Amino acid sequence: MYAYGLSVYRVCKVLATFLLKVLFGFRVEGAEKIPKEGPVILASNHMSFLDPVVMGVACPRVVSYMSRDDLFRYPILRWLLPRLYVIPVARGAGDLAAIKAAIRTLKNGMAFGIFPEGRRSRTGFIEPFKTGTAAIALRTGAPIVPAAIIGSDKAWPVGKGPRLRRPIRVVFGDPIAVSPGKTDHQSLEALTKQLEAAVTALLPPEYHRKPIV
Repeated sequence: MYAYGLSVYRVCKVLATFLLKVLFGFRVEGAEKIPKEGPVILASNHMSFLDPVVMGVACPRVVSYMSRDDLFRYPILRWLLPRLYVIPVARGAGDLAAIKAAIRTLKNGMAFGIFPEGRRSRTGFIEPFKTGTAAIALRTGAPIVPAAIIGSDKAWPVGKGPRLRRPIRVVFGDPIAVSPGKTDHQSLEALTKQLEAAVTALLPPEYHRKPIV
C-alpha cells in the first residue's frame, strides 16, 4: 500500500499544516466523518492551485491524488510526487491507466482525493461535475465523502500569486454510501448529480452557480 513508506509524506504534511495555519488561518470542520480505515473517495470543489495540499492537510489519513503527468518531468517532482502518492494522468486524454490506478489505490484500502469538476473553476462558482468520480465509486463500492474548500480561490486565485491572510476552510459532509454496480449512463448521472448537490450544499451561497435566466 505504501510503496515508499510514510516518512516523506508525514514531514511534508507537518510543514504544509504549519504554513497553511500561519499564512491562511486554516480550519477544518467535519473531519470525523471520514472513515478511519478502508477505501474512501474525497470529492470537493476545485478553485485554486492550493486545493490538493489543502485537502491532504485536512484529511487525517494519507490521501492519494491524480496530477497532470507533465509535472513528473522535473527531477525534484519526479522523486517527490510518488512519495506523496500522486498518480500521473495525461490531461484531456481520458487516461484509462490513471483511472485503473485510482481503482487500484482504493482496492488497497487508501483514501483517494478527486475534483469532479475536472479542473480549477475560473468563474468563482462551482462548475458542473463530470462522471469520472461516479464511475470510480461504482466500480469499487468506495463511499464518497463530499467536501467544500472555501477561500482558497481568494488565497491563491487562478493565474495570480498567493495572497496571505485570506482564510481557508474545509468542510466535510456525510459520506455517500455506494454499492458496486453498473456504470451505465443513468447510474453515472444519478450519482454525479447527488454528489454535486452534496458538495454545493456545503459551500456558501457565493460559490453556488448562478441560474441561467
